[in-house]
Amino acid sequence: MNVKLHVLSAGALFFLGQAAFAQKTKNDSILKENKIEEVIVTGYQKKKADEITQAQAVVGGDEIRRNSPTTSIGNSLQGRASGVFVQSTTGQPGAAATIQVRGVAGVGGSSEPTYVVNGMYMTARQFSAINPADVESISILKDAAATAQYGARGANGVVVVTTKAGKAGKTHYSFETKFGFSERLKDNNYTMMNSRELMGFQNQLGYLGFKPRTQQEMDRLAAFDHNWQKDLLKPSSIQSYLFSAQGGSKESTFYYSLGYDSDNGIIRDIDGLKRYTGNFGFTNRLSEKLNVGINLGVQYQVTQNFRDRNNTQNPFGAMYKYAPYEPIYNPDGSYNQTMRAGSNVVEQISTYRLDDQRLRIPVTLFAEYKIIDGLKFKTNFNGLYDWFMGTQWLKKGSNLDLTVNTIPTGSLNKNSFYGFNYTWNNSINYKKSFGSHNFDFLGFIEYNDNFNETMNGGAYGLKSPVISVPSITTPSDRNTFTGIKTRNTLFSLAGLLNYDYAGKYLVTGSLRRDASSRFGMNNQSGVFWSASAAWNIAKEDFMKGGFINDLKLRGSYGTTGNDGTLPDYYNVSNVSYGLYGSNGTLYPGTYAQSSYIIGNTNLKWESNAITNVGVDFTMWNRRVRGSVEVYKNKRKDFVQLVPLDKQEGGYYQYINAGDMSQKGLEVELSVDVIKKRDFNWNLHANISFQKSILDKLADGQTERNLGDTYLKVGESPYSFYNVRFAGVDPNNGDALYYDKAGNITNVYSASNAVPLTDKSPFPKSFGGFGTTVQYKGLDFSADFAFKMGSYTYNNMYYAAVNPTLAVAGRNMAQQAANVWQKPGDTNVFQKVDSNGMRDSDQWIEKSDYLRLRSLTLGYSFDKAFLGEDSPINKLRVYVQGQNLFTVTKFHGEPEVSVGSADSTALFVPGSYNLYTYPAVRTILMGLQLEF
Repeated sequence: MNVKLHVLSAGALFFLGQAAFAQKTKNDSILKENKIEEVIVTGYQKKKADEITQAQAVVGGDEIRRNSPTTSIGNSLQGRASGVFVQSTTGQPGAAATIQVRGVAGVGGSSEPTYVVNGMYMTARQFSAINPADVESISILKDAAATAQYGARGANGVVVVTTKAGKAGKTHYSFETKFGFSERLKDNNYTMMNSRELMGFQNQLGYLGFKPRTQQEMDRLAAFDHNWQKDLLKPSSIQSYLFSAQGGSKESTFYYSLGYDSDNGIIRDIDGLKRYTGNFGFTNRLSEKLNVGINLGVQYQVTQNFRDRNNTQNPFGAMYKYAPYEPIYNPDGSYNQTMRAGSNVVEQISTYRLDDQRLRIPVTLFAEYKIIDGLKFKTNFNGLYDWFMGTQWLKKGSNLDLTVNTIPTGSLNKNSFYGFNYTWNNSINYKKSFGSHNFDFLGFIEYNDNFNETMNGGAYGLKSPVISVPSITTPSDRNTFTGIKTRNTLFSLAGLLNYDYAGKYLVTGSLRRDASSRFGMNNQSGVFWSASAAWNIAKEDFMKGGFINDLKLRGSYGTTGNDGTLPDYYNVSNVSYGLYGSNGTLYPGTYAQSSYIIGNTNLKWESNAITNVGVDFTMWNRRVRGSVEVYKNKRKDFVQLVPLDKQEGGYYQYINAGDMSQKGLEVELSVDVIKKRDFNWNLHANISFQKSILDKLADGQTERNLGDTYLKVGESPYSFYNVRFAGVDPNNGDALYYDKAGNITNVYSASNAVPLTDKSPFPKSFGGFGTTVQYKGLDFSADFAFKMGSYTYNNMYYAAVNPTLAVAGRNMAQQAANVWQKPGDTNVFQKVDSNGMRDSDQWIEKSDYLRLRSLTLGYSFDKAFLGEDSPINKLRVYVQGQNLFTVTKFHGEPEVSVGSADSTALFVPGSYNLYTYPAVRTILMGLQLEF
């Protein structure tokens, strides 16, 4: 609550979401005021702000560019919109963000929203590859009035992206470039030991079997002291260039752009990411009745990756585990391979290469025909070709090769993927007014087809240690070729009706029927609907002349569906087997042969019934703008993968596992403290409160143990499940625990684990706040993000203070030495014994934080400075910092949401940390030219 009070005291109360409440400055880099006449994308339709009856948040393109890392767009939404919780998946260049709209989406798997870019469905990874500079706006749809139009894909919220398009008028050219660097954020609240600290601590552990070193030996090893983090990491180099042109005439418009982004990452000897983007959009009015257009994009990126796993093949694991007195090289210049914590990762980085290539080509074609006044027909085709090639090359004769193979062979693995996703939508739109009565009807038929194929080839016995081609391998039964082919379809019929009377009273409704190939034959079709109403109170006569400019009360109710948590083909009766992947789903063909999934032909829709009430307001000449939302969601028949009874063998099945409910409060506010011709100062903030309750489990169950987490009816889903820690006995240093009955004991037993219903990975509240200042050509902005009430199992800190691991030869945190030594010691770790630290809720820590997300200072030179004859209309220079500081009590990084790619222990992002790519601090200098 301290953070909340701080927000209030700063006057920076709850903001952002509604586009109608954004601020205005003279600089294009600051979010422009969305006046009441501005048209806002609401999904399949566009509306004026005072016609909107739904809950949605809108973030403008300039704001997106100001807050996004150069190579990832998803993080730009962090702290910008109420009800939208955003975490960095990892700090790796180009990594997709984890986005949750109004909390966890059931307990069956992914809570990912649906991403729609210019009418095209995309995955989170595909969305993250969009160049932020090409985006006009992003609308996040939250309630049923907004999401029911997407039917089967609306239950988790919808992120609608609109890219820039041509505009009639003089051609406008722009060029933008950024240069900068990023570096790893330092560990919060703990520091790793140096050589003498570690050896002194190890000497204290002699009675655990560690032979104490002599002073002479310690002096010899201390001469090798170095910092593995500095040896393995470097500041990254960031470059970004974008050239665009926009213009056209009354008959035709165009927009095109070319971009290049590079971020070589923070790992030495690995070149992180290079991305090339191009976009071309063209519209042409062929006649008074016919309008056609095309939008074609190209995205190509090359990535060098690292081994993201929980051992020293991962440089981020190695830099914590390696002892600081163990050198990288032997005296003869060869790699040191005798490190007790593992093999030499510096050598492995150069001899085990992981390279990815991705090519995406999105295309949109449309034609719109005006049949009669007010009646239009439109056909819209969206296609996305997606190709990927991953190469894993283990060089012949390398240390890892000798470790894996009895004789040096080397290996080469190629993992390829290609897919084509297309959507064809045919719609008819009728608009008609009868006096003060205004009608708008949209009906459409839509078909979506998603085809994917993967091919994996492995070759051993490479004849050369320097050439990574498969043609020079020795024939062997170890050379393999496997693949998977999947396809899913969705056929939809929908109608959307909008009515308003004199702009005062608004009613909307939607009805959609979807048929998805992902559900059982008897349950493939679902019907989803919504109804909403709004009252523009400020337009009533009795409200005229007061300090309230706009006041709108709105409410909605409706249903949406979810087929996104279910992999393909698990709704049919054949038996398959698969492996848990990094997002918690199972993939065919790679799991242990003894663990199978049985298809479920009776699998049915997971649905979500949403109730929403909101109020929007502007006051005092629109200098105060805000909104308040209250909602309740009832999710039924959520889909989850569960083990079957033991007597049925090692089988799993996707089932409709139960029901859950969610409720929340969202508040936003923006205040123009000063609003003058040459001086503007704005404060803005938003905060969201949310709570989820498990209402029901299938087959009459009231509890379900998932291992590290627990489901219990009447409690928040995914509560942690562990033994409760009761502290350290100051008399003898014993670790104390609670048994199941709540009695304190010094005997540890894993059987005393219980659901920790007060500790959940989901935040109870989150949001952001900030300020913007513009004085003449000078602009300044600061944006903060925060979360409160969430917990994370801190595996990294647990390993850094567990003394038995020091005996094994790995490095320790300085805090590890703070152990019980004599009676009366308090605020210490337990006394050292052969058991070490035990698994308990001692390591489940609050991961609350307050972070300075972005700080920008810029100056714009206009024609008055550049001269009327200058070809440059405006020149802006700026400096920007991201993730500059963090306030948290968590030991380590509280935000990154993936434990590690090979060890994502739970479905819930941020619930368990390991040695993945850490968050980074970024410093950029930029230049924007308009001419």
